[in-house]
Amino acid sequence: MDVSFPAPPLAQSWQSEAFGDISVHVRGCPLCGGVTPETGKERYCRDIWRVVDCRDCGFVYLGKAPDYAEMFEKLAWEKSSKVEEQRRETERAFGYKLSKKTRARLHLFPRKDIVELISRYAAPGPVVDLGCGDGAQVANLGPEYIPCGIEISGELADRARARLTTRKGTIVTAPSLLGLKKFPDAYFTGALLRSYLEHEAAPLPVLQELARTLAPGGIAVIKVPNYGSLNRRVMGARWCGFRFPDHLNYFTPKSLRQVVEIAGLKVRRFGIMDRLPTGDNMWMIVAK
Repeated sequence: MDVSFPAPPLAQSWQSEAFGDISVHVRGCPLCGGVTPETGKERYCRDIWRVVDCRDCGFVYLGKAPDYAEMFEKLAWEKSSKVEEQRRETERAFGYKLSKKTRARLHLFPRKDIVELISRYAAPGPVVDLGCGDGAQVANLGPEYIPCGIEISGELADRARARLTTRKGTIVTAPSLLGLKKFPDAYFTGALLRSYLEHEAAPLPVLQELARTLAPGGIAVIKVPNYGSLNRRVMGARWCGFRFPDHLNYFTPKSLRQVVEIAGLKVRRFGIMDRLPTGDNMWMIVAK
């Protein structure tokens, strides 16, 4: 399937040992469209990647990003995740091994199941998974739902189609903004955005398009890293939520609420257990 990508102005090339020569462009604030990184306040930096605060609205984001087409071809998640894991294991040998051995700490509170949340809050009908990967998540939806997905990686999208051959759903190979445009107004009763918005170059336009495609009363379940967490404040540049250049946006509870409301969605659930200050991730349920 042919996919068209926006062509942002290129700032420079990044020569990566793992991915080769990558074209990189400068980003303005993805929330308010404001200042470019040259005038934003720098928070963290690694190689050419700078985490900056927008001086206009305070949103935290990566000031440069790979060209969208090359994210599709060279920086697909199944490749970049392995590279990031190897980097952490090399640079933080002791801490990384300790973290792996003490993962039981993550289960001090009941883990949220996104499929269970969809079953609890979404009416029967079509449900879309943005960044659906190989379709494993959306395939677990009950028979009352029609599983759909949008995935930028052609390899993963093909695997999702194969997984869902017995279901009526649709898998689209495209960036989410273009993929959502293929669906009619008020089509979906639910959406899954698990570990997705932090990767999205255009989070606000995507959420606006999602609002268009959600049926009245339709819901979306969002999970993102919590930049406002205590662990990020303690760990600083070594925080587990930093992944360069994969994670383009860094949400706090305040900025996550802002972006969904600007997009025309309403926060339905975002209690303290969904955004624990001690947690590295936060969950939000939004509604049309």
